Amino acid sequence: MSAAEWPFACPLPPEDARKRRAMILTALCTRDGGFASLPAGRLLEDTPARMLRLYDELFFRGFLSRAYGTLRVTLSSRLTSSAGKFIYARSARERLRSAEIRMSTDFLYRLDQGPFLLNGLSVATPQEAFLVVFEHELCHAAETALFGSTGHSARFLSLARGLFGHTGTRHSLPTRRDAAAQNGLSVGSAVLFEMEGKTVRGLLTYVGKTATVMVPDSRGAFRDKAGRRYAKYRVSLPLLRCAADARESG
Repeated sequence: MSAAEWPFACPLPPEDARKRRAMILTALCTRDGGFASLPAGRLLEDTPARMLRLYDELFFRGFLSRAYGTLRVTLSSRLTSSAGKFIYARSARERLRSAEIRMSTDFLYRLDQGPFLLNGLSVATPQEAFLVVFEHELCHAAETALFGSTGHSARFLSLARGLFGHTGTRHSLPTRRDAAAQNGLSVGSAVLFEMEGKTVRGLLTYVGKTATVMVPDSRGAFRDKAGRRYAKYRVSLPLLRCAADARESG
């Protein structure tokens, strides 16, 4: 499909794309104080749909609403391994039956300062990063509607660059693992936490919204290759401290 055949203007002059993104950011922040705060607070219920509508009008000339009828935009606090996802299902006749863009609120509600590098763009705030992630998923939605499938092919990259000025598909948003590592906490670290008035020592095995700590316990439900038994605990990251640091301070 050549540029003349796109059902929307593509490619756009880079400055036009930046201006349109800024218009959307201003409109969302003006109406939703939760979205505008740093870090962001809980978004208004209709903010995701409003964001989609603005992008569809300003970048796609209404193509997405015509192609999908209803394209759902949902927010997920559990989506921590990726910043956004495009999900779709087909009917038995290979027609698009349902489609959804799922956006992570984990980084939006957690981060309060940039800059951040996403899809080849440098942005200053978590809110602008949220929009750039959304743009990436919109390209997946548009490519699927036009061609029946999507990926990170040259065609997708051409679309993302032409519409939004994206030059890549990766981001450098600080993850919870990154934040924990700054405090000396990483998978495999010996850690301490307080529970019922006692200090508990264990091994950090997972870092997400909460941490997983395996604590030696002769009656524990989990066993390693050497036959040692452990109990598993879910612990809030702020409650953990590095066991090595505790030895040094003691």
